[in-house]
Amino acid sequence: MLKLTLLVALLSAICVVHGASLAGTRTADMDFLHKQKKIFDLLLYVKQTDLSDAEWYDTGRNYNMESNIDMYKDKNVVQKFLWWWKQGMFLARDAIFTPFNSEQKYEMKMLFELFYNAKDFQTFYKTASWARIQMNNGMFTSAFTVAVLYRNDCKYMKLPAIYEIYPNYFFDSGVIQEAQNLKMSRGSGAAAGMNNIETYLVMANYSSNYMMPYMDEEYKLDYFIEDVGINAYYYYMRQMFPFWMSSSKYSMPKEIRGQLYYFFHQQLLARYFLERMSNGLGKIEDFDWNKPIYPGYYSTMTYLNGMHFPQRDRFSAIPYYKYKYLKEINALEFRIMSAIDSGYLLDETGKKINLYTPEGLNMLGNVIEGNADSCNSRFYGMYDALARDILGFNLDFQNKNKVIPSVLQSYSTSMRDPAFYMLYKKIVSYFLRYKKFLPQYSQSELQLPGVKFESVNIDKLYTFFDTCDTLINNAVSVENFKGGMYLRLKARHACLNYQPFTYNINIKSDKEMKGTLRIFLGPAFDEVKQDAIYLQKYYSYFVEMDQFVVKR
Repeated sequence: MLKLTLLVALLSAICVVHGASLAGTRTADMDFLHKQKKIFDLLLYVKQTDLSDAEWYDTGRNYNMESNIDMYKDKNVVQKFLWWWKQGMFLARDAIFTPFNSEQKYEMKMLFELFYNAKDFQTFYKTASWARIQMNNGMFTSAFTVAVLYRNDCKYMKLPAIYEIYPNYFFDSGVIQEAQNLKMSRGSGAAAGMNNIETYLVMANYSSNYMMPYMDEEYKLDYFIEDVGINAYYYYMRQMFPFWMSSSKYSMPKEIRGQLYYFFHQQLLARYFLERMSNGLGKIEDFDWNKPIYPGYYSTMTYLNGMHFPQRDRFSAIPYYKYKYLKEINALEFRIMSAIDSGYLLDETGKKINLYTPEGLNMLGNVIEGNADSCNSRFYGMYDALARDILGFNLDFQNKNKVIPSVLQSYSTSMRDPAFYMLYKKIVSYFLRYKKFLPQYSQSELQLPGVKFESVNIDKLYTFFDTCDTLINNAVSVENFKGGMYLRLKARHACLNYQPFTYNINIKSDKEMKGTLRIFLGPAFDEVKQDAIYLQKYYSYFVEMDQFVVKR
């Protein structure tokens, strides 16, 4: 058994040709700050479209996109969007948006391209203000946040935390209901005479407080899987690299896209594994598509339109309405395994692509995610999205306006379901199988001649539960925008924190060079006492805590 303690593992410094350079600091001018405020305002009280005293409301109501078509780089994008709009073909405003529904995803891409093609920030803002009033709020938020991340004139702009935009994706329905009750009975905003800010606290708990009898021992990890910070981190990482976006068309790092998909999920999985070890839960369970799924998921959250998140009972077999997907996902798994074992992928013409090259890991990541850079999406499909669909147990609605996505079909909530980690254990295992067939490093490649670690001293790492307050204004409706600015509704909840610690590393080098030092957190030694065997057994469970360039 692994010990419940954790140790910090310091791996050797890796020599790099070019060290990382800091971009320095930049002082924001008034123009930047005004733009930043516009972005924040567009996402405040995002479910309300009738706040007539908001700047974006007046801008959006008076904006005529057709008359300003010359203010877009690609007029065809505008014409196509307006045709769809005039036909009333877009997602209903009270429907639930998910990027994993093909129809909704297609419409969201049209909206994103509209935002992205605006020639300047003012046109972008006017277009976003119009869409803020007219479009489904979930679709608007998704397209708008990606546009802010990718537009050059939004560089250095900050986006609100997703838990402030959609508190109902992070706190249970009891917290949301209490916030609404407080707003109705006490929170008037404007009644404060615009001079005082009214602040109210709602006490929030983890879902195990209600669902413990149904969750076996998985509830022990609710402080991790329901942490608002890590779930927000996952949301924005996936928004930065949306699977529907082609790197050839947008400024996305094509050479490492698939690698990032692997590394990002491998690190999350390792972090989750360490928490399981610390709570005595053992390894992450495997699963079989044709056998009952062990962990259940019982959500205590609701969507904005009042619908509950779908649930999955413990030891549930795949429901009959998902049977049609089982044959497909088994076929995709066979093709992925065949590619890894045979050493080549097939492109859209049937041509073989060598997988065991420096670009191979990146190509494999693109194929497994099923993103727009996949070498053959028709053959390899969208494994990630299909697996989420099956494990989510949500009903298959043919009408896009009636779709009720599972927690796995929203990036804000995916990590709350234990099945998420079972799925990504399977996905990461494909990458580990691939890496097993790669040539081993030679001793000379691993050594750094002339460099010696003289000493390593590390403080003890102490974690504790802290009290955190999260702004949840968007959980309620306000009479007017300006009055809502004087209202502060906060959810107070426990969150994992740590005491400050330091590590002192004394490195001696017989010549001047730059190197990258990486600090890892991993499971403590078990019965394995030899470093080489230990690392071989547990290397995939190490979490990178820090990375910095050293010069000696």
